[in-house]
Amino acid sequence: MSEADDLVRERAEEARTGFERQVAATMAILAVLLAVDSLFGHRAHTEEILNQAKASDQWAYYQAKAIRRTTNEVAAQLADSLSAGTPTASKAIAGFNQSVKRYEHEAADIQKQAEELERERDREARQANHFDLAEIFFEVALVTCSVAILTKRRSLWLASLGGAAAGLVAALTVIPLL
Repeated sequence: MSEADDLVRERAEEARTGFERQVAATMAILAVLLAVDSLFGHRAHTEEILNQAKASDQWAYYQAKAIRRTTNEVAAQLADSLSAGTPTASKAIAGFNQSVKRYEHEAADIQKQAEELERERDREARQANHFDLAEIFFEVALVTCSVAILTKRRSLWLASLGGAAAGLVAALTVIPLL
């Protein structure tokens, strides 16, 4: 009977060791996935911030053009009201009006660029959110693996695999956003 007990204990230990190896391998893979996902998430957040700064700069530039346009409009109105129809005044008024049109055209282009940068910022924010969600799933899966090793429960390990799969789905759904 003692020999049979030893054999059962030995087989149980081998099974446990095999399980622990599987879980440890899973944890190693999860750690790599978490590191890669974190890297992409941080880069997406950085791009989001840079695009926000660029968009803010474009809007400030747009505002500067609007101020210049308004200044030229006021100058044209003043020149018109103070002039007696002299050729010099007419020439100055025409120059101011030409500048107004140029600033309007430039401002429209600047506005388009600023709006495009905002769209890019929003796209990067959506990507970063997907990576953040994936990061949560990977971290929870890692913790669940740790608990599975401590408790020797295969069901917890399988649950961690489900969490890892959800993390992969969250990370890979970024691809259509590119």
